Amino acid sequence: MLLRKVFAVGGISLLLTSMAFAKISTDEANKHLFGKPYQTAAAPAADRANIVYYWAGPAVNNNNGANVYIDGRFHTALQAGGYSEFCLVPGNHTLGAYQHDAPLYPGKTEELYRVKLEAGKTYFIKVASSGAAAPMPVLRAKAEKELQGTHLQKHAISRALIVDCVPPVAKK
Repeated sequence: MLLRKVFAVGGISLLLTSMAFAKISTDEANKHLFGKPYQTAAAPAADRANIVYYWAGPAVNNNNGANVYIDGRFHTALQAGGYSEFCLVPGNHTLGAYQHDAPLYPGKTEELYRVKLEAGKTYFIKVASSGAAAPMPVLRAKAEKELQGTHLQKHAISRALIVDCVPPVAKK
């Protein structure tokens, strides 16, 4: 009888803990998934190309992100309402945002979309709402409107060869 009461008390404790975790899990997930709200992209250094890759729409963690690849390397898994800003060395690169690409991950080897990036320029690229992987370039004015209300994606570590948007100050 005593064992049964302890188990019952333990079961209630476990049940209450599970309910509390379920209540905060969505809020906690969004807190770790999204960072600061979008602010106007600063001009990159003269020897860099700046890219703002985004998925317009309300911020949601739907577990169906768009895996963004740069030169065949994973960069992030954008969620609707998220953006990623990064810089690359100017020149030829491949970019793409692949939705539902597991388990084959074509962003690494197939459907590679080539782009030529120029130094000192900022590019705005949108995830296709149709699910297509091809990067969708957007003019700055339209992109800045669509980026209002989006938040920085901060949950993944990029494996791509990105560079700092502002080079370190030269040592004297």
